[in-house]
Amino acid sequence: MNDEIRNKMDSAAPANVWQGRGEIKRPTEARIPLMDVSALSEEQRTLAGIGASNVLRTLAHRGDLMTAWLEFGGHLTTGGRVPFRTRELMILRVGLRSSCEYEWANHVPGALSAGVTASEIEALANATGSWSDADAAVLNLVDDLCADNCASEKTWKALTATRDEGEIIELLMLIGFYRMNAGFLNSLGVQAEPGRPRLGQSMSYEAPAPSRRPASTSTVGAPSEAKPDGIWQLKFYHPAATQELQLVMVTRDDVLSGTLTNEAAGITVPFSEGKVNGNHVTCTTVMTKPFPVTITWEGTIDGDFFAGTATIRDAGSFPFDGTRVG
Repeated sequence: MNDEIRNKMDSAAPANVWQGRGEIKRPTEARIPLMDVSALSEEQRTLAGIGASNVLRTLAHRGDLMTAWLEFGGHLTTGGRVPFRTRELMILRVGLRSSCEYEWANHVPGALSAGVTASEIEALANATGSWSDADAAVLNLVDDLCADNCASEKTWKALTATRDEGEIIELLMLIGFYRMNAGFLNSLGVQAEPGRPRLGQSMSYEAPAPSRRPASTSTVGAPSEAKPDGIWQLKFYHPAATQELQLVMVTRDDVLSGTLTNEAAGITVPFSEGKVNGNHVTCTTVMTKPFPVTITWEGTIDGDFFAGTATIRDAGSFPFDGTRVG
């Protein structure tokens, strides 16, 4: 399957609509060298393999601060009440307001996976578009805090009309966290990973077409019962990047168990709640480190071909497919 992300960026970045707020030119190269991957701890290597490699390899120079930063950021992003889509819109707005290319580049794919459209991302960058009352209140809150560190009375009234007190406090913490991030990312000159959009640019994400079983895995007739046992080489299609995964499934006494491995990230986790119903298979993987992530895998086995959908709790559903290799 072809990579479903098509980068529609021009080679030259468009003018940032927020430029003019500050006169300080952003560094075009890192001011502190990236820590070599071989020097990272096992947990740090795992984190760098998942994403945001450059910021983690920079912060690894102060591992104690990185640990505290990850704990607070993880709580805000995985344990909060603010919807995923709202959070990503807000982070993109902070990135624009702070002229932070890394923050923008790293969260455009996240926003797409949260259901934000490419046209909405373009509207953020061009200061155009029509927003719901709830979205407008959050975007105005970002603008107020970036301009003068306080929500205006007008913004506050709009927030209280669409959010409860706990959500408003969380929004303020989130904005503060990503404003802090923008400050050290800009100052340290942390550069975006290759292939990510420049500040103010968008990407488009098109979900892959329904997968078809390769001819080499064909069997006569439709299978009535899946035979999941074996080693499966899978591709997981996410807006940020397509990931190569290995799934090992074993059936004993009608109980399905196994493991899922992301070799690039150095992660192997067992799965639970494995079930087989005809040729339909479901299971759940729970990752607790470096941060908690629960994914439900649901798909159909057809001979030696397995395809379906992986649902990341509070972060969207994405397709996967692959074949049995052993």
